[in-house]
Amino acid sequence: MSGKNDKLIHRWFSEVWNKGNGDAIDEMMHPKTTAHGLGAQPMIGNEAFKSFYQSFRDTFSNIHVVVDKTFNDGNYNIAMCTVTAIDKKSGNPVQFTGTSISHIKKGKIVEGWNYYDFLTMNLQIGKISAEQLT
Repeated sequence: MSGKNDKLIHRWFSEVWNKGNGDAIDEMMHPKTTAHGLGAQPMIGNEAFKSFYQSFRDTFSNIHVVVDKTFNDGNYNIAMCTVTAIDKKSGNPVQFTGTSISHIKKGKIVEGWNYYDFLTMNLQIGKISAEQLT
């Protein structure tokens, strides 16, 4: 089971994020998936995730996610990632790391927990300054 889950997660980051194939979201996510950690509240359903996805793609170009390491435990997959992109507004490059934990059933992601270093990302694009943190 873990081999199939590993392939799904690698395909998720390759197709959805690196290639920008938004149609792959419906292929790999259950329609009622809950995604945690991408906003103030959990996102429920593909349409909510697609809104986040499109907003991120509208903000950044050249998005590339490298899956550095994966771990599997039954129907759960943990992916440690490095993300690079270019902020479209400032032209600043970003690089940050994160971890996604995906619960997978019947070949689809049914729930996800995302722990990405959005603080570093926002510092790099100038959305917040280091002075604001002190």
